[in-house]
Amino acid sequence: MLVLGCTDTRSKDAPDAAAAALGPLDASALAMAEDMRSSAGVVAGATQDHDPRVRRRAALTLARIADPDGMEPLLSLLGDEDAETTAWSAYGLGYICKGHEESFVRALSARAAPLALAPASDKVPKDEKPGDAALDVRRAIARAIGRCGGPLAEAVLTAWVRVKDGPMMDAAVLGLSDLASRKKDLGDAGLLALLYAATGNAGEFAARDMAFFGLSRIPIGDAFKETALKGARGALARPGEARIFAIKTLLRCGKDAVPDLSKIVADKQFTIAERAEAARSLGSLGDAGKGAATELLGKLTPDKDPFAISALGGDDFAVLSSLLSSVGVDAPKKASTVLSAVAALRAPGDPPPVLARRLAELRCTASLSLAHAAWDSDVLLKCDDDGTYAKEHAVLASMLESPITGAAKREAFAKLARSKHLRVREQAIEGIGTHAELGDLGRTLIIEGLSSDKPGLVATTADLVSTHPERLMVLAEAEKRAALDPRAPPPSATPMQEIDAAVARALGVAMRKPWKEDLVETRLALLDATAAVGVLSAKAAAESACKDTNVTVRERAQKALRTLGDNRTVCPAPKTPRAAAPEVLGPHASATLTLVTDSGELGLVLEPELAPVTVARITSLAKSGFYKGIVVHRVVPAFVAQFGDPDGDGYGGSGTLLRCETSPVPFARLDIGMALAGRDTGSSQLFVTLARTPHLDGEYTRIGHATGDWDAVAEGDVITDVKVK
Repeated sequence: MLVLGCTDTRSKDAPDAAAAALGPLDASALAMAEDMRSSAGVVAGATQDHDPRVRRRAALTLARIADPDGMEPLLSLLGDEDAETTAWSAYGLGYICKGHEESFVRALSARAAPLALAPASDKVPKDEKPGDAALDVRRAIARAIGRCGGPLAEAVLTAWVRVKDGPMMDAAVLGLSDLASRKKDLGDAGLLALLYAATGNAGEFAARDMAFFGLSRIPIGDAFKETALKGARGALARPGEARIFAIKTLLRCGKDAVPDLSKIVADKQFTIAERAEAARSLGSLGDAGKGAATELLGKLTPDKDPFAISALGGDDFAVLSSLLSSVGVDAPKKASTVLSAVAALRAPGDPPPVLARRLAELRCTASLSLAHAAWDSDVLLKCDDDGTYAKEHAVLASMLESPITGAAKREAFAKLARSKHLRVREQAIEGIGTHAELGDLGRTLIIEGLSSDKPGLVATTADLVSTHPERLMVLAEAEKRAALDPRAPPPSATPMQEIDAAVARALGVAMRKPWKEDLVETRLALLDATAAVGVLSAKAAAESACKDTNVTVRERAQKALRTLGDNRTVCPAPKTPRAAAPEVLGPHASATLTLVTDSGELGLVLEPELAPVTVARITSLAKSGFYKGIVVHRVVPAFVAQFGDPDGDGYGGSGTLLRCETSPVPFARLDIGMALAGRDTGSSQLFVTLARTPHLDGEYTRIGHATGDWDAVAEGDVITDVKVK
């Protein structure tokens, strides 16, 4: 059993010895309570045990359960003399502070008072096991304050930041950045505090580059842009995990930052993630940014040199594709020459599949810009072979730029909406929302989408129903009868409408399907759709979901009931929680997965210390062959690469749910996390971070770190085999 904070030298491969350190009763009871989300299951006296390891585990358990019943125990544990116990308690309080924001901020601030006077070395001991260095009590408290938010939180964090080189400064910078990220804004005092931290003060203290995380997430007024720009430029000379936030801050500084971003894209001393981020930022800076992206695209696009073209099978692809994205569909006229060069990119001979796929994506993206909304133009139709995802995606995107009228275009759209490529079908369904002219064809495709056995397509269609219910409406039967009745009054200018009966039937059938428990997005999308259009079964479906054992489902059920006019019903946790995961009691061992992909081998080192159940589940899935044949369905350069869905569209999983094992640890570059659709909705999808991602910290389960060239991974890469060690 997992024990956090132990200082013994036990082997990672002997987790049962860890349980013995607590005692079998304490270890198993706390583990079961955590997984079943039951504060009542916390062993009596665990929060006051003389052994700090027991108190730490109790604090961890209550923090992950994060329910109102855990509030008082967590507040009590916040004052514990053990730093790790305090860190876990602060983390938990940050999650349950809604409705108690000011009182919690006061309690957290009071606990930080002695830490603000003590030497900054007063941290959880490092090098005991992975993740320990992250359990910094100051940081846990400051980030909890940032999560709670409110005027008092901003004032407290701002004050700590302004104490130059004070023990709380680094932690407060991160906490204030968290607050900025959640609020999408800060007051002038908070903004100035981040600028103060980011730029230093005449050499009196070292600049805190992590302050650029907060600055990159909020508007920077004209009065502060010059200071922010100067600070970001200075940070570019300091390599490190936070430098990418200085690059993101440049975007907030407007068109004056275009030359700086251009230099970053062209300079190979910057990382691929940093160059890709700078390339993507140019597209948001108007004509100046698009012009710079066009010029860089011309410089970086390989000519007929086979070696340069082959390099696009690696991480150079991320930079070039980001530049193409910045040039955009509405590319400037001067971009036509370089776009034509990209549209003609082909490798000599018979290139490997990974290179062929990347080149096809580049060609079709460039052709989309050249086509200027002419979906049937030669340049677009010749960008790749018929039936490939790259070509169909580009043709569909071109179609959606203008009204879908005329028999030929409507027929072509319908064909794409029934493509063999699931993601193309989903993109076509999404397009119906902005194309009312599709009329009957749109409703037919909605019925087909709801009737599919593909959970992602059903979820996408249900989302369309929720956001555009007008696409489902037809003339009411009463209006039709009145039109045939000579005694009826003349029709009004606004005849009554009702939901198409065939759509309502399809929605009802989809709602009643026995979707697997981990298809949470599909289940919730259908719940929202039935509530939005008010079908007869909506109330019963919402009431049933209100009793679900999953907190995310219950929260959405309560929202659906509000939509249906029921403002009284609440959806508390059921008295009988769902059974604990079979992996709860172990064994819990580390594992190394080698993913054999069509672009090379990549590694995943799974660490059970902070997420034992998740690691055990993923290891088991890997051994069973689950990941063999899976595609990497999502890649965002400088952010994440994601995989683990059998259908490859990001909606599916292994069939069973996993509770979150989140923790107050940072997601550094090449860390591995469990993808979620809400709390406790993990299954089999994993992501690998391609840069430091502070906004993921504490929100997702971190399960280890990755090895290999993940910057070279692109959407569509296939995992052909998995080796487990």
